[in-house]
Order: sequence, then structure tokens, then C-alpha cells
Amino acid sequence: MCAVALISFLLAWKYPLFWLVFLWSLWVMSKQTRATYYYYQTTYQPTPPCTEPPRPRHTLYDLLEVSPNASPEVIKAAYRQLALKYHPDKQPDARARQQAEERMKQINAAYDILSDPVRRAQYDREIGLSG
Repeated sequence: MCAVALISFLLAWKYPLFWLVFLWSLWVMSKQTRATYYYYQTTYQPTPPCTEPPRPRHTLYDLLEVSPNASPEVIKAAYRQLALKYHPDKQPDARARQQAEERMKQINAAYDILSDPVRRAQYDREIGLSG
């Protein structure tokens, strides 16, 4: 388009009609540069930060709903409370009973590990809670 503007400018001195071509080519070039400018402005913006929340860690402490710093008494109380809540005999229908059995197996396994001080210390080292 720049070549059209240059040629029409040179010809406009001899043929006055080319002044219109020259002005039209300048107008078209201005539209192209604006469009190119906006294209680069919108295309090369930095990507927004990730807004997805971090995934929660599923640990035995989360399963028993206690803090990693909880004492053995607190862990035992939490286990008993969850055992009453998820006991299969207290569930109304077969599907809830089956889900409660699975949950009770997980709660029992978590309590077995966290109630033993040696196994709890080993588990804490594995998940990186203590050095």
C-alpha cells in the first residue's frame, strides 16, 4: 500500500485525479497500522495467573479430621466420633451402608497408623511433616 501512495503522489502533480488515490491510500494505510497495533496489543498480553485453587492434600489427618499436631487423645476422640457417625449398622439403606463400610475401613486404617507413635512418626516423615 505504501507503493500505491508513493506512485499516486508522484502522478498527482501531473494528473489531479491521483490526489484522491493518494489520500485514499493514506487512509487505508492508517487503518492497517491501527489494526496491526491493536492486533499486537491484544495478542501479546501476559497470560493471567492461574485461578484454579490448589488441590487439597488427602492425608490420614484429613481423613480423621484432626490437625497434624493433634495429641493421641484428640485422635482417639475423633476416631470414636467418626466411627459412630459412619458405622454401617446406623445407615438407613443398602447403598449408604456400603459407602459407610468403605469409609469405616479407611478410618480404621488411619487410626491404626496414627495411634501407634512409631508408625505415626514414620508416616509423618513420608509425607514431609517432620524431618
